[in-house]
Amino acid sequence: MSYFTRVLKYGIDYSYFALLNVLFNILYAIFSALAFVSFIPMLDVLFKQTKTVYVKPEYIGIGNIREYAENYFNYYLSKQLETDISSTLIIVVGIVIFFFLMKNIFNYLALYNITFVKNGLLKNLRENLYSKVLNMPISYFLNKKKGDLMSRITADILEIQTSYLSILELMVREPLTILFTLIVMFTISPKLTLFVTLFIPISGFIISIIGKKLRKDSKEVQQQQSNFLSIIDETISGQKVIKSFLSESFFLDKFKSINNLLFKFSNKVVNRKNLAGPFSEFMGILVIGVLLWFGGKMVLISETISGTTFIVFMGLAYNILTPAKNLSKSFYSIKKGNAAAERVFEIIENNKDQNDQKRTFNLEKFEKRITFKDVEFSYGEAKILDKISFTINKGESVALVGSSGSGKTTIANLLNGFFNTTSGRLIIDDNNISDITKESLYRNISIVTQESILFNDTIFNNIKIGNLDSKKEDVVNAAKEANAHEFIEQQLNGYDTLIGDYGNKLSGGQKQRLTIARAMLKSPSILILDEATSSLDSESEKKIQDAIDKLMHGKTSLIIAHKFSTIKKCDKIILIDNGNIVAQGTHEELINSNSSYKNMNELQI
Repeated sequence: MSYFTRVLKYGIDYSYFALLNVLFNILYAIFSALAFVSFIPMLDVLFKQTKTVYVKPEYIGIGNIREYAENYFNYYLSKQLETDISSTLIIVVGIVIFFFLMKNIFNYLALYNITFVKNGLLKNLRENLYSKVLNMPISYFLNKKKGDLMSRITADILEIQTSYLSILELMVREPLTILFTLIVMFTISPKLTLFVTLFIPISGFIISIIGKKLRKDSKEVQQQQSNFLSIIDETISGQKVIKSFLSESFFLDKFKSINNLLFKFSNKVVNRKNLAGPFSEFMGILVIGVLLWFGGKMVLISETISGTTFIVFMGLAYNILTPAKNLSKSFYSIKKGNAAAERVFEIIENNKDQNDQKRTFNLEKFEKRITFKDVEFSYGEAKILDKISFTINKGESVALVGSSGSGKTTIANLLNGFFNTTSGRLIIDDNNISDITKESLYRNISIVTQESILFNDTIFNNIKIGNLDSKKEDVVNAAKEANAHEFIEQQLNGYDTLIGDYGNKLSGGQKQRLTIARAMLKSPSILILDEATSSLDSESEKKIQDAIDKLMHGKTSLIIAHKFSTIKKCDKIILIDNGNIVAQGTHEELINSNSSYKNMNELQI
């Protein structure tokens, strides 16, 4: 199935408007052809070429309908011309105005209805794409640039809108206009009509040859737009680093390189697309030239067609040029849109996590223990964890310590369901974590990380994310437990204060207390603390440690920490080195039995 067809499927909800569009386009095409035919009686009157009919014609049957209509109209005009030429002119001019008025009314009605289809289709496509991104596993985002994803959600969707949806109104209108115009032309002169139809397949063949490379070049443009957004994002996010290391020139050169490639491929795509209009117009004028020669002979030599009828025939022939030119442009637009649609559907049709289909067990409530049994995990060829085995009983607090890169955060990510184990088993209450549904797993687990992840919204909404069904008093109570209520009340709008991107209007300690309040509101059975106090000053650390102690009360906790002062009270401490467990026990036991742990502790005193 083509990408264009896949995109159109998102407009099924608006089929009613699509049907109305087809109906009005049919009427538009009919009146578009008849509007030019209506010039014939007016020109006949002006040049005194009206066929005189004094006997009222009789209707024989549908096969003779055109001749009957023409004779009846001439009979009526013959009588009118004998009495009042002025009123006859008003009548024939009024007929022309009427047909053109109806043509434009139906054109507007067709465009009015297709607007609902186009915008509704785009709305459904955006929602589907965003929903897919929300439900992607964490591992997917590790292999994708943020700028690339942003480009697919923004620039590629915009390209689909301009390349695909802009031609929806042409899909029915232009072919029908050509069809009905050709039918009318055929009734006037089959020989002349044959000349007009010759150029359509010829030009279509040439356009298809030119357009083959368009999709490839368009895909390059989309990729460079992704790189463009990536470097913009990195530049804005990394301003402090860029300035402090005087690396502006490096990033400028990098930007220029990407910008030059975008310039190069964009020129190729636009120039190929621009070729469609002039080429189709030239082919049309070529046909008009042939018609002038051949039709002129029929008027002046063989006299098989009147001069006024030939003028109208020429108008009808030219009436085909505009829709033919639009259809050729639409061919290029589809080729260009295919590149963007391919990138969008790569996300939409991505099988987010094949293992999710096997997850059938609903973990209502954590009751017993968490067991890591010979767990191994690798990033590509690099092994991160090597046969890790330990148990966390319900209500216990277990800390993971070790040097950076030893595998502590990876263990937390496995427990959170962000990644799947390479081998071994991770068991929660006698159920393999790969059998537990993600939704029920996340209901039981909450995480507080070193980096306070907040959103550009109010303080209230950032806390309420922990439990969307909570009331105002629940949010306030959670903030009080997290030692955050006092500073929130001091904000200009209290809980309704907007905190900016990533919460940049707040201090590090304030942001961390909001994330703890969010976790408290959720009140999970299992809590993961990933170096939650490592980047804070002493005063903030004291307030946050107090909040964490309240948060941990009565919960099963897995704590990752560099500061040994925060884990001395843990039921069990596990020392990890290079993906292996080298020792485990209480703080006092490890001080007395493990020299590495003792040395790390002494370095922090």
